[in-house]
Amino acid sequence: MIHELLLALSGYTGTIFTWNKRAGLQVSQDLPFLHPSETSVLNRLCKLGSDYIRFTEFIEQHTGHVHQQEHHTNQPNQTGLHGVYLRAFCTGLDSMLQPYRQALLDLEQEFLGDPHLTISHVTYKLDQFQLLFPSVIVVVETIKSQKIHGCQILETVYKHSCGGLPPVRVALEKILAVCHGVMYKQLAAWMLHGLLLDQSEEFFIKQGPSAGGAAANQDEEEEDLGLGGLSGKQLRELQDLRLIEEENMLAPSLQQFSLRTEMLPSYIPIRVAEKILFVGESVQMFENHNHSPSRAGTDPQICTRRCDSTSLL
Repeated sequence: MIHELLLALSGYTGTIFTWNKRAGLQVSQDLPFLHPSETSVLNRLCKLGSDYIRFTEFIEQHTGHVHQQEHHTNQPNQTGLHGVYLRAFCTGLDSMLQPYRQALLDLEQEFLGDPHLTISHVTYKLDQFQLLFPSVIVVVETIKSQKIHGCQILETVYKHSCGGLPPVRVALEKILAVCHGVMYKQLAAWMLHGLLLDQSEEFFIKQGPSAGGAAANQDEEEEDLGLGGLSGKQLRELQDLRLIEEENMLAPSLQQFSLRTEMLPSYIPIRVAEKILFVGESVQMFENHNHSPSRAGTDPQICTRRCDSTSLL
């Protein structure tokens, strides 16, 4: 029965261990050779298998990586979730599950070498995941139920990683590091090339004017940004003035960008996001002028204004 247990914990159920979408993985009730205490221990282990199956279902739905068999193959994405941040989260989640898979393989080798090992040995070897899986499944269910999207996934994972359980914190920090890889690429494209790579509206910078209710609070507006004594409010006024001047005098085709504050993780201050927005817009302005030599570089006053604005960086 040990081999059936290890297969069930890997997501491959049978007659002894059955899968139910609502109840999860459980021991069959009509097994006369099992004592109630053994059934209790096995059902506790089955909770790990239930969480593992739900993890792999989530990964398969959103990345197409298949780990399981008939009970959840070819399932369509019914949650409405999508985007590169979600795929990065699934990639990190899959990496987090690798030690669990390796532990099951090691147990299989140990039982092949010593058939007298008991279920207690399995419980001992997998005890480290009894704290980890329930905490991570909460993150997955939160993303599914609240339809967390884009950079909001960073905030969700970050908040759950701030707990007091070291295994949970380490695992979620690794997942968060994978998700940050997406954000760093978007930041690099925006700040180095003035490109907004955001097809699914996941980044905290968007094309178009900001919403009326999405302004920063008064403390952030009046805080010194470290740009020659410039505050957040003054920086936004400078950006608006620069956009108006450039649209009227230089490049009518320049696009306006603004912050999408609901996507901004709490550990990135709004004043930092405003710097990122300012840098990207400035880079884009210079790129557009480089492609329009007849319009840019001919007016010394315009060149002077551009140099003065970039000296703030």
